[in-house]
Amino acid sequence: MDTEAPRTHTRRAFTDADGGRWCEVYLDTYRLPSGAETVRHRIRVGGGRTGVVVLARRGDDILMVRQWRPTVGRWAWELPRGFGETDPASDALRELAEETGLVGSTAAVVAYLDVDSGMLENEVAVVEVAVQGDAPLRPGSVGDGEIAAARWWTPREITKAIRTGELRDGFTLAAFGASTAARG
Repeated sequence: MDTEAPRTHTRRAFTDADGGRWCEVYLDTYRLPSGAETVRHRIRVGGGRTGVVVLARRGDDILMVRQWRPTVGRWAWELPRGFGETDPASDALRELAEETGLVGSTAAVVAYLDVDSGMLENEVAVVEVAVQGDAPLRPGSVGDGEIAAARWWTPREITKAIRTGELRDGFTLAAFGASTAARG
């Protein structure tokens, strides 16, 4: 059942040293349907621009990258992703090149996601990128060096890794679901 949107009072709680170009945190105060008043945090990154999750394909295989995620305190295999700068297709091609050294041949948005509708304001575009041939992966040698490893995963490896909990990044899992739905 839809209800009228609650009236919200917002105040900025934090802006980074770049004046909010990277991260802004807001405190939103509003009334719940029960009548109780509540305060929630909301985060805007990259000036509110659409982020990207890159689903790079070489045939049926999908490219995954491994990096340290201090928020959860572990190494994670996940799809390449990043902040938006121009448009989602161009941003996906740039992120792929920065994180792995690969050049995509085509890029198409297959879905837009609200990956954390309870906290993150930005939407994220799932962009499928075709990669041709056997170009060598060069993680760590390009971009800012945040990627420790990159490799192509078969659909069977991905399914197994999801079942065992090895793949558990929300962006990655949501992107797989959106891509599967788009392919029908």
